Amino acid sequence: MSIQGNRARGRRGEGATRGRGDAGTAPFFFAASPRLRVSASLLSFAASLLLTAFFLLPLTFAQSGRPIPPPPKPQLPSHSQGQRPVPPASDDTRPRRVGDEPQDEKPLKLKADLVTVITSVTDSSGNQVNDLTQKDFDLFEDDAAQDIAGFYREGQIPLRLIFLFDTSSSIRHRFDFEQRAAAQFFKNVMRPGDQAALMSVSTDATIELQFTSDVDRLVSGLAQLKPQGATALYDGMIAAAKYLRPAEGRHVMVVLSDGTDTVSTSTLAKALTEVQKSDAVIYGVHSTGVAPSASVQDLAGEFVLKTMCEDTGGRAFFPPIYEDQRKETRDLDEIYKRLAAEVRAQFVLTYYSKSEGKSGTFKTIRVEVKRPGLQVRARRGYYTAK
Repeated sequence: MSIQGNRARGRRGEGATRGRGDAGTAPFFFAASPRLRVSASLLSFAASLLLTAFFLLPLTFAQSGRPIPPPPKPQLPSHSQGQRPVPPASDDTRPRRVGDEPQDEKPLKLKADLVTVITSVTDSSGNQVNDLTQKDFDLFEDDAAQDIAGFYREGQIPLRLIFLFDTSSSIRHRFDFEQRAAAQFFKNVMRPGDQAALMSVSTDATIELQFTSDVDRLVSGLAQLKPQGATALYDGMIAAAKYLRPAEGRHVMVVLSDGTDTVSTSTLAKALTEVQKSDAVIYGVHSTGVAPSASVQDLAGEFVLKTMCEDTGGRAFFPPIYEDQRKETRDLDEIYKRLAAEVRAQFVLTYYSKSEGKSGTFKTIRVEVKRPGLQVRARRGYYTAK
């Protein structure tokens, strides 16, 4: 073969080689073999599958029976779970009573316990005075002037009253109209928001009816009482004071008794201590009436009744005895009307003691009214917190 022929074949081979090389540089799907095109399709399909799985995985997982938990809700403090929110603690170490709202916009710096003083004011004729303001009062503790932090009328603070009904045998002859008069008292004194409880006092002191605003229930409870046994008056006062203590509102104790205690395990002094700790005012109604002759009167019982009322800022009532019980009933009804009127005309003063002393000591209280010719009744003092 000639050299020219070899050169021609070489040029053809180079051309063929250049053609394949040029095809390799062209777009893949133009020049790829069928096998390579299948592989590319598979890779493209796999990539699509991965993207689909990436987006559908949360939904698939949520429907698999193991739901994705929702984002956590804000948690309340542990002390308020299932309850009303608890306000932040203040410097006041004693719970405020219902209606105790700030009297001005400036917060007080509380450094002592809140002292509550229920006050009644009458004119020279014994009529209730209810048109006074905070500026009409001066308040003293151990003869030191105190700043009045709160001033409230009776309508602003609901009544919490417990009626101690002496059911001992000594009251048997007056029992029926005593019950009727007490029932009428409940009808006169109760207002919306007020509550009263009923306690019988004989050999034992028993709460016959818990706090209720239902006057009909109170009247029905009175009708169920029966005269029997002795008189545990001081024990009854202590039990009533402890029952009143946690209740929010004005604390009033009405005692229907002749003041004579025969079987108590406590003394009058201990009973009055517990009543003072409960911020309670005692109103007493003598159960057997005052005899026309001092020689047949129970002076000791009358003294007890007066003492317990005056020490707590209340008042004792002594209905006269008549031969005609209709007159006694009339006078007793009038006494309960006056008592109800006084309870409804009370003022409530509060202050934070400036004095310092050991816990459990007795601090005297004195309330004065600047308007001349008026008489004021308030508790004689209180015991500092232990």
